[in-house]
Amino acid sequence: MAYSLSPLTVIENHFTHLAPTHLTLTGSTVHSWLQDRTYSLYELREVLMDENSPHEVKDAVLRHAVRGARFSQDWMVGVLGLCMPALRSIARRACRGLTPAGVDEVESAIVAEAIHRVRTINTAYAGLAWYLTRSAHRVALSTRRREENAPRPTSESTRLAASTSGEEGSVEMLFAAAVRSGVLSRVEARLIFQTRMEGLPLAEAAKDLGVSYRAVAKRRERAEARLVAAVDAGEVVIADAFVRPGEPPARCRGRLGSGAEPKILTASMSYRPFPVAC
Repeated sequence: MAYSLSPLTVIENHFTHLAPTHLTLTGSTVHSWLQDRTYSLYELREVLMDENSPHEVKDAVLRHAVRGARFSQDWMVGVLGLCMPALRSIARRACRGLTPAGVDEVESAIVAEAIHRVRTINTAYAGLAWYLTRSAHRVALSTRRREENAPRPTSESTRLAASTSGEEGSVEMLFAAAVRSGVLSRVEARLIFQTRMEGLPLAEAAKDLGVSYRAVAKRRERAEARLVAAVDAGEVVIADAFVRPGEPPARCRGRLGSGAEPKILTASMSYRPFPVAC
């Protein structure tokens, strides 16, 4: 998988590009404590981080930025940029020891929750920065737990498939078999494959499906649990990927004690194409 920037890094890069010229506020219109001049959000982030800055000033800066973010994507980047020190701190703690894919999942969850808070928070709150970021910390920890506890197929069938046909190809056939067997829907199989194997951020998958981040995360978690249980129980095997619709799964054909004789083919099937896997 090609290296890609993490979600928070992407936002920070956009922030540093936009802030000096496009994301500006006049100090005197924000709070009388500020000078009567134009401030970029990059400068105002330093004001927010300064322990000597009055809390009322910090709230006023965020209040103006949040109002802009509800009408402009650039200003949404601006608010996230203002909160970036806190979001980075949350990510460092929650991502410690995770794989790169796990880090992307946690940071995507942080961004999605922060955006939700910007859109819905009551701007009259005092200590606005804390209210904007506290739920992101909770979501980050829950996403970390989900990543740490994410089920992984470990049965002999998956290990054998990986050793004989190549890891990625065998995984694709495993998902196809799961769909054929009714363990996963096509949407669930595509969701797991794209987010686990192709590196699609879960936040983007949620956007494509038109559901919330939490909903798609729960959907994937449940689907993965069903898949692992089915594989470990022998209910899904790679051979099921080549079963025609309407035929019994490979695991059921020719089973001893079934009372049915195995069907003997009298004509070659070499000219028949494989069925579409998914």
